[in-house]
Amino acid sequence: MSDSLTSRAPQGRASARPDAAAAWQQLGWQLAGLVYPQGVARAFERACFEPPPPRYDAAAQSLLDSARADWALVTGQGGSRRIRVYRWGSRGPTVLLAHGWGGHAGQWHALVPALLQAGFRVAAFDALCHGASDAGAQGPRRSALPEMARALLAAAWHVGPVHAVVAHSLGGAAAAQAFREGLLPSHAVLIGAPADMFRAVSAQAWRLGIGPAVVQRVQQRAEQWMGMSWSAFNVPAVGRERQVPRTLVVHDRGDREVAWEDGAAIAGAWPGARLHTTDELGHRRILRDPDVLARVVAFLAPDAVAGKAAPLAEAAQA
Repeated sequence: MSDSLTSRAPQGRASARPDAAAAWQQLGWQLAGLVYPQGVARAFERACFEPPPPRYDAAAQSLLDSARADWALVTGQGGSRRIRVYRWGSRGPTVLLAHGWGGHAGQWHALVPALLQAGFRVAAFDALCHGASDAGAQGPRRSALPEMARALLAAAWHVGPVHAVVAHSLGGAAAAQAFREGLLPSHAVLIGAPADMFRAVSAQAWRLGIGPAVVQRVQQRAEQWMGMSWSAFNVPAVGRERQVPRTLVVHDRGDREVAWEDGAAIAGAWPGARLHTTDELGHRRILRDPDVLARVVAFLAPDAVAGKAAPLAEAAQA
């Protein structure tokens, strides 16, 4: 499920041309759905579950080059598969970082130095079908939330014990699934995390003009090859059904890929969770914001950040 699948309905009018293009796109999907619903369902399924290729900028590559890298094994749905695991630091409790759909470990290039500065060890990984890791059980062009959760659990076992998990976007939903399955770190930070898989896919279908019958076909097919019902991927429900870590939810009010209301729903359902709302940082720039970095580190180790505001800001801008 791509980050775009967690989009809300479009808000406002940027220009007449994009609106016209979106209208023609919606019309095309609607007509195709009437004429060839099975083909549209397959196309929409690919859009939902085919990971986009990774993109590395200089900062991300520099972070990965500085790491100690090895492999962890993911089991389930066939033979074992390898995920690439990266580590920094040699002292202190371990913080495990989980990227979102289409992401990779290098996206944490601003947070890793801040955590090291605060006295943590840091580990990150590339999920199956992402970054340098192996393809998943369905091959290199299809994966989903359960596979991301299994990769997170494998990484946690490999680098553990884990003091905290910090996760972005769909990685936050994967972390919640891992908590449901028994992983229980002391702390968790969920940044821009979606609350519900069905709602996310339905929102994208609405944006494209795809009808409920096609969404139902995609749901039925996906549940078969995932081996799980979509109802299992409700993040707020995890906090009502299982013990969860002490949690900070960070979400931008203007996030165009995952609605702020998703973060508010998670924070409201998980006992003792805090919600920190940002403005004008969007879905990805939030990972590099100095204030967000400082709040995350302070939440994980309140006594470790006294007098470190300047180093945290420098780490964010590096």
